[in-house]
Amino acid sequence: MSTYFTLDQVTEQLRYPAGEGHVRLRSEHIELFNIRTIEATATSFNDLGTVITTDRILRRLGRRVEWFLPYFPFARHDRRNDALDGFELGLALEMVAELDLVIADPHSDVAGQLRHFDQASVVDRFIHAGLFDTNPTVIIPDAGATKKAYAWLDGRPVVQALKHRDPATGRLSGFNVLTDDLHGRPCIIVDDICDGGGTFLGLANQLKAANAGPLTLAVTHGLFTKGTTQLAETFSTLACLTPSQADPDDLPDVTTIPFRDLYTKGSIT
Repeated sequence: MSTYFTLDQVTEQLRYPAGEGHVRLRSEHIELFNIRTIEATATSFNDLGTVITTDRILRRLGRRVEWFLPYFPFARHDRRNDALDGFELGLALEMVAELDLVIADPHSDVAGQLRHFDQASVVDRFIHAGLFDTNPTVIIPDAGATKKAYAWLDGRPVVQALKHRDPATGRLSGFNVLTDDLHGRPCIIVDDICDGGGTFLGLANQLKAANAGPLTLAVTHGLFTKGTTQLAETFSTLACLTPSQADPDDLPDVTTIPFRDLYTKGSIT
């Protein structure tokens, strides 16, 4: 009998007319009490509140579960830019302190203080899916990704890239690939998050100018907030991990790997 569930399988998430949320367990069926792990998608404080409320219901019933929240909200804003700046990640970390929680490929060491699957475990899933079969040159997309990449490169050919972003506005102002000629070699960009995709589209232009061969983009968290059409026109292959209940047909241009596969085969740090 399964012990791994998604939050939607376990709960009904209702809403009062004024907008407040309400959480109720779906069933008193005996299978409910074999829950060991619940995977949830969280992008807001409201989502974290739903997880915490569900955890408290289960504990009231005598059950402790491990939560798998692959994408941890606010993880990219991991520092205050100045005294006027909020620090939502700090509040989010305080909120989940009572949970037995695991996340995937945290953006930085701030969220990485939570138990997590590191990027090496994610890359293992990409290797299993055949994304490294051509022995591609690995493109490290920016300085922040360097430490993660060198934990799993294991002698693979690699090229460092850099990007320039205004920390106050988030706007990108340029890219730099630290090589003059990639000699037509296939290349793979590995990173933790693809949001709108502007970073990778700009980087792809620089790679093509450096004579790159077919391009693959492989990210842990494929948010794709501006869709995948332009990315699919630029990259030969797109890949990401997705919520375990997601329909692959929702991302027809993307090779998708359920987060459940990472949970069952990866290594928690």
